[in-house]
Amino acid sequence: MGPEQTATTAAAAPGTQQNTRSRLIEKAARLFAERGYDKTSVADIAKAADAFPNQITHHFGGKEALFVEAARYAMLRTAKRAEDRSRDTETPESHARSLISYLLGPGSGPVMMFAEAMLLARRTPRLQDIVSRTSADLYRAGESAMVDTFIRTGWQVGATPGAITRGFWTAVLGLAVEKAALGEQFDDRNAEAVVVMLMRMNAAVESPANRPARPDEESR
Repeated sequence: MGPEQTATTAAAAPGTQQNTRSRLIEKAARLFAERGYDKTSVADIAKAADAFPNQITHHFGGKEALFVEAARYAMLRTAKRAEDRSRDTETPESHARSLISYLLGPGSGPVMMFAEAMLLARRTPRLQDIVSRTSADLYRAGESAMVDTFIRTGWQVGATPGAITRGFWTAVLGLAVEKAALGEQFDDRNAEAVVVMLMRMNAAVESPANRPARPDEESR
């Protein structure tokens, strides 16, 4: 290999490394979703990504960290799909129902995977950081989408976009962690419970006890 070829290879290395890392995460997310954590091996993921097993060690340190990264990737994609398919809803309640019906229905696989990642990461600071960044990204993207929705629709609600978003994801992920820990799946009662919680949160903020008194009320 001549000097020019060596220089070209070295210059391409960072991009190639990033492509390999991204490919490993994408393929791992698919395999973990299809087979589960225990039945997916490092060798299986490397083969699917056209990589070597030691590249997983190089990029992630091992299977656990790759699983958490794959869960992050799948969760953020699923959250974006849920928001996109809910754009044309007509009321805040129908918007909430659309989001929840997707996340606890067709999109429940990635939600459960992320819940498992949260449980897996609870004793490992490096993995906790991935979970923390994912939660922050969910809150940030959700709040931005909520602001856009309110501007577009003119809906009036009592809670702030940030409060609604945090309440929503706290309910969904809390429920997912519970189900993951118990080895159970979501059902229709779970979806309805989350919707009712969000509607009550908004109603509580808008209730007479929580809003400023009108001038005609102050004199009473």
